[in-house]
Amino acid sequence: MKLVSTTLTASAADIVGDALRSVVQWVDACLVVDTGVTDATLEVARDVAGDKLVVRAFPWTSDFSAARNFALDAAREVGGDWSITVDTDERIELRGEDIRAALGHASVGCIMIAHADGTYAKERLFRLPAAARFAGPTHESFPAHQIGYVTLEKARFVELHKTPEQYRRKFERDAGILAPHTRANPKDPRWFYYLGDALHGLGRHEEAVSAFTTCSSLRGWDEEAAWAQYRAAECLCALGRWDDAVDACASGLARHAGIAELSWLGAFASYRVGRHAQAVWWSKASIALGCFQGCGRDVKRIGFRNPAALWEGPYDVLRYALRALGDEEGAKDAELTYERARGARVGGTG
Repeated sequence: MKLVSTTLTASAADIVGDALRSVVQWVDACLVVDTGVTDATLEVARDVAGDKLVVRAFPWTSDFSAARNFALDAAREVGGDWSITVDTDERIELRGEDIRAALGHASVGCIMIAHADGTYAKERLFRLPAAARFAGPTHESFPAHQIGYVTLEKARFVELHKTPEQYRRKFERDAGILAPHTRANPKDPRWFYYLGDALHGLGRHEEAVSAFTTCSSLRGWDEEAAWAQYRAAECLCALGRWDDAVDACASGLARHAGIAELSWLGAFASYRVGRHAQAVWWSKASIALGCFQGCGRDVKRIGFRNPAALWEGPYDVLRYALRALGDEEGAKDAELTYERARGARVGGTG
């Protein structure tokens, strides 16, 4: 079994080394796809990967899917049975995972690895030749459900922290790519979601609400449609439109009734607009669907999580709402439970 790492890179001499170091000891080859290197990136890669380094050139066309699919094909061409993706700003941490055993026992075509903060999992390992293809110019998607997937239990990936300026450039790039892409693909909800994400990152909240609402209205994937309403509600909160945010949360629950964060945000928005009794009921609904005292861990989800909202968040709102209603004893109990829930999440004891 030959495992090949794939890394797309332009000029990234300062960070590519650590990306490759995170995988070089347990892969058979490190494939670096040069999309326009003008600095010492390839020299750094050679220093780290040595004889394992394989370089292929792919001129950048503002299309991440085209580059990803090229990398999959190139990994197969160098003899790979599996490939694992690690971008220059990412690091793979096995954390005791026996990666070879996982691949040897896998009957699926794709294996996911969760982000270190637990918010989502991402397609990382691909059986070669790939039985499916990436699609989309940015925030590219891979139809893992079509070929079967599992998520590794222990391994995690981490991303380097971006500066505000790096985020701004990223959001501007994505918005510039996705605005025409959504016009060309008006029935595909995914691209409206990520257009909303980019607009939100740029502080263009009204436009982001429109994009997220369009994503949800297209009713593609229940979890995505519900989370689009959650993101729309976040933007509405940023605009001070608290009642509209509550309505967006309710609409999101109509898309997927198991998303506890929608109830939490509904509670927060209700509290901010002074509807304290409603904030209590929204909080209790979130608790019932959450992970500390509810059924949240039984809800099948791929990504789109707010861990704090799944654990301590509803108790945080509840303590303030109850105090506003004159229930001091209930507020104190909510405060204690808030600390316990937060401790369970942070300490991993939940």
